[in-house]
Amino acid sequence: MQKTTHLFEKSKRCSSLLLGRVGRGLSLLILLLSATLLSCHGNSKGNGENDSIWIAPHQSDSILSLDDINASETLLINGEKISYVFRMSPADSLPIVTNLDGTRYKDNIVNLTVSRGNDVILKREFTKYSFKDYVPSNDMSNCALVGFSYNLNETNDSTQLRFIATVGDPDETAGVNYPTEILISPNGNIKMQVAKDIETEPEFDNLNEEPSEDEGV
Repeated sequence: MQKTTHLFEKSKRCSSLLLGRVGRGLSLLILLLSATLLSCHGNSKGNGENDSIWIAPHQSDSILSLDDINASETLLINGEKISYVFRMSPADSLPIVTNLDGTRYKDNIVNLTVSRGNDVILKREFTKYSFKDYVPSNDMSNCALVGFSYNLNETNDSTQLRFIATVGDPDETAGVNYPTEILISPNGNIKMQVAKDIETEPEFDNLNEEPSEDEGV
């Protein structure tokens, strides 16, 4: 009986010793794995070859564009009803314009159609190059076609249509603009000249009206 008890105690001590060794082995294995993972992570950051890096775009890399302009009207010219419709919009086919501040803009194109009744008497496309004779050559590359409108200052002229096309810096605060007046006869003939006395259609309706008393301030 004593011999059996002695063998049991010996077996128990061996089991404890074995478990202790296994436990130390597992701890050592975990430490080695952790060190390996940290080493790999550190090498990955230092190497940078496989890192995924996101770079925020710079504002200078963006290309801005002006809003579209659409207009149409029927006028009485030489006793005949003459209608026009035009659209000014950014054109991907034109070179990008970089103004003096370094901001990049899409240039614009204007499509104008003039009709007498059901007959189209003029269908014309305008870009800033259509007005190069009225813009200083050293400003052409920094300017775009930025405006197109009917010249309201000449509504008393019932002999021809009168439009204003403006080539200038797309940033209106720059104050660089060169307006050209386009004169169109009832037969569709075109004449251009430097615009001097200008008043164009406001972009928003009722822009020049005084607020009514019940609207308050």
